[in-house]
Amino acid sequence: MTAPAAPPPSVAVVLLQPQCNMTCTFCVTEDGFDPMPFDEAVALLDHLVRAGTSSVVLGGGEPFHWPGDVVRLARAARERGLAVQVGTNGVDLPAGFAELDCFDRWVLPLESVDPGPHQAMRRFEHRHHAVILERLAELQRARRSVTLSTVLTKVNVGSVQDVAHFLRDYHAVVENVHAWHLYQFLPLGRGGAKHGTELAIPEADYRAAVAAVKQLTLPFRVFQRTDMYRSKTVEFYWRAQGRFVAGGEPLELRGQEHTGSRSASE
Repeated sequence: MTAPAAPPPSVAVVLLQPQCNMTCTFCVTEDGFDPMPFDEAVALLDHLVRAGTSSVVLGGGEPFHWPGDVVRLARAARERGLAVQVGTNGVDLPAGFAELDCFDRWVLPLESVDPGPHQAMRRFEHRHHAVILERLAELQRARRSVTLSTVLTKVNVGSVQDVAHFLRDYHAVVENVHAWHLYQFLPLGRGGAKHGTELAIPEADYRAAVAAVKQLTLPFRVFQRTDMYRSKTVEFYWRAQGRFVAGGEPLELRGQEHTGSRSASE
């Protein structure tokens, strides 16, 4: 008897390019994959719709530096019936970004309520913390849904509950925080592989910090992400050496041509 096929991941993270305009100490992104041409990104969207995926996260690297135009791709995804999130460092967003109706949710980082630890981990002209607070304020004014991400390291694990209190107060204004993801630091990628000794914490300490946050009973979901690349509901897609990769395995697309708009029911 043939075993039933595994259900498709409900969320697809599409890594559009490895390039980024920041040099974060914990970055797990590898340089060894290719920027995805726009037409091939659309072909991947069509594949995801046929496979039953319902939501896509457009990421990188930094998606707003992707030459294919992430806003245009987000519109193509919405035309196909997909819910669209964008994972960005928030630095180079277009004017009026919060009013773009092609994005259902914005995924932004916040490593600490204190600028010092945040900027020690996320390096950008000594003001990235202020940039994130500005972006969050604009999204709040526009009543747009946001998800926050925090990577727990030696630098910030002791103050993670301060972030929890900040997000609870932020959410109370218009209730726009969808979720908060707490990631365990992994000594991988162009940043993490270099800074493992200074950033890594024991898994027991990571789990204890997450448990303490969850005891606060926050008014939005808190996710423990021990390994960001392993999830029953999320799959990662990228382009390397001229072909698609899904979860580290080669992916062959069928019917890569796309004609006009499609919905998830087709």
